[in-house]
Amino acid sequence: ENRLENKIAFIRQHGIRVRIHALLVDRYVQTFKEKMSFFSDPELVFKEIVEDPDKFYIFKSILAKTNVSKFDLPNRDAYRDFFGINPVSSFKQLSAQCSYIGGCLLEKIERAITHELPSLLSSINSGKNPTLSSCEATGCGEKPKNRY
Repeated sequence: ENRLENKIAFIRQHGIRVRIHALLVDRYVQTFKEKMSFFSDPELVFKEIVEDPDKFYIFKSILAKTNVSKFDLPNRDAYRDFFGINPVSSFKQLSAQCSYIGGCLLEKIERAITHELPSLLSSINSGKNPTLSSCEATGCGEKPKNRY
């Protein structure tokens, strides 16, 4: 039982790191798009952003979001290396990752971190079966919202 609790805690912690990484990459992409103009050199613009993320409030804007601790933020140099390997042009903004039926990927991660994994952990601690049905865990029960 203790091993299972540790695995759930590890998965939740990993989910938190994935969420923060997604938010940071999204903020870099958003800043890049805001600073680009028709005559700008994309490489120079992005180099400026990566070299001095504090000038563009990259990390401060992530800290302003709920459930983000300054101790959870990765090293700034890690993103210089990350974008040295993965060009910024290969990323879409998080808002573009949302679909009408499937919802937003970030919302699914946040729901797992804040509701589903703690619920699973508490059900293990109380000795009950997990309270989530398989559809709640996977989101298969979501209904499209009426646009009208």
